[in-house]
Amino acid sequence: MNHVKNAAASGQQIRGVHLTFAAPTIIEVMSAADLQFIYIDGEHGCFDWRDVEAACIASERHGLTPIARVPDISVATITRFMDRGVKGIVAPHIESVDAAQRVISATYFAPLGNRSFGAGRPEYGQRIADRTAYMQACNSTASICLMIESRAGLEIAGDLAALEGIDYLSFGLLDLAQDLGYPGQSEHPEVKAAVADATRRIAESGKRTRESFMKYAWINEVLVAGARKLLDS
Repeated sequence: MNHVKNAAASGQQIRGVHLTFAAPTIIEVMSAADLQFIYIDGEHGCFDWRDVEAACIASERHGLTPIARVPDISVATITRFMDRGVKGIVAPHIESVDAAQRVISATYFAPLGNRSFGAGRPEYGQRIADRTAYMQACNSTASICLMIESRAGLEIAGDLAALEGIDYLSFGLLDLAQDLGYPGQSEHPEVKAAVADATRRIAESGKRTRESFMKYAWINEVLVAGARKLLDS
């Protein structure tokens, strides 16, 4: 099951934690907080491939869906994240339909995509009796989020949302504000207006934005807020 994919389709509210460093034990501890997903930040966070796999194992053990923001959208990168057990790809800095289609191709097996078959964990190939059925099952539980972080991305937001295989979109607000000429000002009226217009076009294409159904906290903020609440009381 992919809680994120299901919520993107239904609009059901889900909660999760955004990890910026490798800590499987934190995933186990935080699972007590009624979470549905773990967000592995492979772009700005500190993870190697074994860290990604360990995070996926811990997430699966507690019924959480592991998704990951990848550092780039190359086939090799997306393949390795998927083979380690990630169920959802968050693709940053998407500025063209062609780039989005490359993400789709790398994430899904045929007929929707052209994902390379490696039978990574947790199956490792030995327990796949029917490869066709396995590939179809993988497609049904994989999700893709495209991140809009520039003026170019804003302009084609509706076209991106209309693509088959795209589950939802999101905004990298600080990068977007910078590209629009307002560095560090994600709350600037022109930035907010641009995001609102793109959100409207995304909705018209039948898709949702992350902000409409997903609530998450950065683990750094969780740790600091928890320490202050417990130690300052």
